[in-house]
Amino acid sequence: MDHHLVKEIEKALGWSGPQPLGQGFAVGSMTAPELCARIMTPAKLLDVIMRRSLSAPQFRCFKGGDELHPDAYLGNVVSRRGQSMPMARMDRLGQLIDSGCTIVLDTLDAFDATMEIACLALQWWARAGASQHLPDDE
Repeated sequence: MDHHLVKEIEKALGWSGPQPLGQGFAVGSMTAPELCARIMTPAKLLDVIMRRSLSAPQFRCFKGGDELHPDAYLGNVVSRRGQSMPMARMDRLGQLIDSGCTIVLDTLDAFDATMEIACLALQWWARAGASQHLPDDE
């Protein structure tokens, strides 16, 4: 399987496969940075956050190395059917981003098909399976 992202990562790091993974810290520069923008942009990430019901620990914010309490950026929204759902408070999140916070959104690939394909390609390349906990059928 050939994937443009995998080829670009190998080229940026001077690797010919995933063997050096986990051996040390690697730094490289991609010659096709537009490829990253096709996978995810800050605006696309914020769009995912704005449109999904997210809660901690899947969605977290850090400032100065400290994790912020979810009340700093999440609030409950009541749907038309009366269901209460945690949603990002985009006004608060915008202020936090402006002040230099770091956003962590686990399982982003579950919300975005392009990110899912990129993650699958990297998992295939690294020969590392996706870990997923499924309930036992007992």
